[in-house]
Amino acid sequence: TPDGLRLRLCERGEGPAIVLVHGWKMSHRVWDRVIAALEDRFRVVAFDLRGMGESEKPDCRYDFDELSDDLGAVLEQLGLEDVTLVGWSMGCTVSLEYVRRNGARVGRLVLVNGPLRLTRTDDFPFTMTQAELDEYVDAVASRWPDDELAFTQAAFHEPLPQVVDWIYSIALQTPLDVVLKTVRAQALLDHRDLLATLDLPVLAVYGAADPYYPTELAAYIAERAPRGEAVVLERSGHFPFLEADTQRFVEALEGFSSR
Repeated sequence: TPDGLRLRLCERGEGPAIVLVHGWKMSHRVWDRVIAALEDRFRVVAFDLRGMGESEKPDCRYDFDELSDDLGAVLEQLGLEDVTLVGWSMGCTVSLEYVRRNGARVGRLVLVNGPLRLTRTDDFPFTMTQAELDEYVDAVASRWPDDELAFTQAAFHEPLPQVVDWIYSIALQTPLDVVLKTVRAQALLDHRDLLATLDLPVLAVYGAADPYYPTELAAYIAERAPRGEAVVLERSGHFPFLEADTQRFVEALEGFSSR
């Protein structure tokens, strides 16, 4: 990156570019099935956000200026244009912030099971109250990583022990201070008004059994983005690319990226 940080990068295949941005405490490895399914037709790029996975973990802010700048550095250094940018969970926030601040290299945007803001308002009832968020973050700070395995298990519609253990092991690659800095920085952002300004196709893909972000949020995005649409995956929770709907997720992403 421009500030000298090394990011773990995975690049596979040739063709139109798809860039995958993982979520909170995760890494590029959550995209394994998607990468394997698409690399014979697309140039698929995934990377570990700073502080997470196998990327370096410096003492820095871990706000979304830094995180979105890292995404921009990946796109620029690989010379990627007309990208299908796919953000999942907190990766939605990284992707939206990149598009808000720059976004010139993005041709299509896919938002997967992520928020537009972390706390609810009277006209946006799809997330936690501020009190619920504060309580949750305080619990993470005081009990890390005691509750992380249960948190991971709850994210799946039909959790398989071996998959839950794998995702849990990825989460533990992120130091606690990074976990806290990123979620606290995310809580300061609100991307609702950005939707109406997006002059590019936007696809919202949400699992029907997601315990964190309801499918109504997918409809909200599709209605407010001028070129928005939504896909709901009935057999998935928060990880639609690792659950029973994996093939349908891949097909939706492939069709959207081929336009």
